[in-house]
Amino acid sequence: MNTVVRRLALLPLLAVALACPSDKKNTAALPLDSAKPDTTKTVASADTAGTDLSKIPAKLPTAAPDTFHRQNLTPDARSRGVGPSGHTSFADAPTPLVDAVEREQSATRFCYTEFGQKADPTLRGNVAMVVTIGSSGVTDASVGDSKWSGAAGRAVNRCLDQKAKQAWNVAPGAVKPGRYVVQLSFSGTR
Repeated sequence: MNTVVRRLALLPLLAVALACPSDKKNTAALPLDSAKPDTTKTVASADTAGTDLSKIPAKLPTAAPDTFHRQNLTPDARSRGVGPSGHTSFADAPTPLVDAVEREQSATRFCYTEFGQKADPTLRGNVAMVVTIGSSGVTDASVGDSKWSGAAGRAVNRCLDQKAKQAWNVAPGAVKPGRYVVQLSFSGTR
């Protein structure tokens, strides 16, 4: 009785094995070499000595020169309220503001990857953000100037205009009220 139960237990496995078309192999098309010994019992006889890879010639093209150069930008006259004398009314970002930008860099990276790199994987650029600080923290943040390697940079700028003000939080009183410039640089490396 025990053997009958075992045989019945194997029936479903046999049915599955026979039903799977990917498991069936056409062995009629395989050539047979009866002169070769059984390879399952043969010990590997290949040369396993180390090979000096420096002596193997490589046929790689020469590397292209890096054409990206970081540019420090200043906001254009429209966004900074430059008077006839050409003087601006704001300075470089103070440390608490830079810390907030770095802490919340996921917002700026989102704009770059989603709106820039998806349209142009080689996109690179620099952006000068004009950030207005009030008594309660960041009251405005917008792109003052930008230099991009491609047209997809305009979409990144629009995203930065929408997201930066909400993402960059500075504690009230941590930064003196005024207008500041925050430099952002974007390239393919993360």
